[in-house]
Amino acid sequence: MHRLALAGLLVVAVAFPGAPGPATAGPDTLADLLPGNAVEGSRLFVSRGCIRCHAVRGDGGTVASDLGRLRLKRPLLELAGIMWNHSPRVAAVFRDPGARQPKLEPEEMAHLLAFVYSLGHVEGPGDPAAGARAFRVKGCQTCHAVAGAGGDVGPALDKYGQYASPLFLSAALWEHAPAMAKAMRERGMQRPRFSAENIVDLLAFLQTSAPARPRLYARPGDPARGETLFEDKGCAGCHAVRGQGGKIGPDLARPGALGGSLTQVAGTMWNHAPKMWERMAERGVEIPSLSVEEMADLVSYLYLFQFMDAPGDPRRGRAVLRDKDCTGCHGLRQGEPGAAGPLVESAALGSPVALITRLWNHASLAAAPGSASRPMFTGTEMADLVAFLVSIRDGKDVPGGRAR
Repeated sequence: MHRLALAGLLVVAVAFPGAPGPATAGPDTLADLLPGNAVEGSRLFVSRGCIRCHAVRGDGGTVASDLGRLRLKRPLLELAGIMWNHSPRVAAVFRDPGARQPKLEPEEMAHLLAFVYSLGHVEGPGDPAAGARAFRVKGCQTCHAVAGAGGDVGPALDKYGQYASPLFLSAALWEHAPAMAKAMRERGMQRPRFSAENIVDLLAFLQTSAPARPRLYARPGDPARGETLFEDKGCAGCHAVRGQGGKIGPDLARPGALGGSLTQVAGTMWNHAPKMWERMAERGVEIPSLSVEEMADLVSYLYLFQFMDAPGDPRRGRAVLRDKDCTGCHGLRQGEPGAAGPLVESAALGSPVALITRLWNHASLAAAPGSASRPMFTGTEMADLVAFLVSIRDGKDVPGGRAR
């Protein structure tokens, strides 16, 4: 039952496939991003017992937070800091008789993280009554019909009742928006704006009002294809990604640029379309066509940047190492005092996912120091610490003194 519920949720989410790359503090390439698959992560979430403590929208345990009601937008190294902060609680859960903490491989952790992150892109169920009001108030019924009621200027919207993913609506709004804008101008109609709530409610209205049809799902997006499409479709001519690209529109890797969910993507693209068309016309650029599959790929590519850590600052990391008294338990290199092992030579510095996996697998050890002296990490402190340790490993100078 749990497995079916999670699978039903994931088919409308974005998956993050790929292979682990040599990420360090502040990865810069697509291969260094979250290298997991959300669908596989949903299976692991059940099979490795995560669902016994965590629920997903009410389905699962109540020991820990409901992950389906969180919007996890923190970058990976910040999440590693949170994992450290919560390791005493994790260790306490598995001290109970009969409880056994599952050990995870980095690849499994990557899939699980992809699953948890993807949950934030799927809105909860919409309100069909609110969707019906929006359909009327926004003037949709003037041109479109649902279940035989409404206008015939544009096509009937019954078919959208069978689509489980907002990506279908996002692609349709983008593809047909110029023709719709022209029809509205000819009739003196004001172009409506849509919020994320409007979109999800409209979908709920269509799904409950249109004739029943077999449900259709969008395939999970491929960020590698999305990266190529971003160039091929001309998006990079107006939009930058982490500072690389056009300056006409916003940097789409900036947190919040796309909104927090797939329905917000649909609303954002519709609301900003006239301004985008104007800029394209000024530059003599043709409006690119986007299929549902291409929309899924582009969104999966751009969403990945929400999970990237900004490059850590080794100078601040030096201060973190000192202020948190990390060397009270760890040596920096092999042979230096510290029962917990050398920090610089840890393989977990290889990627944020590896670090999170290490902290999970060693929660009981991470929780060992007394609570009174145990440091806590907030914000970019973990990223800064990792940047400093990597600088020592690589023999680089750190402003304010040699890293060595």
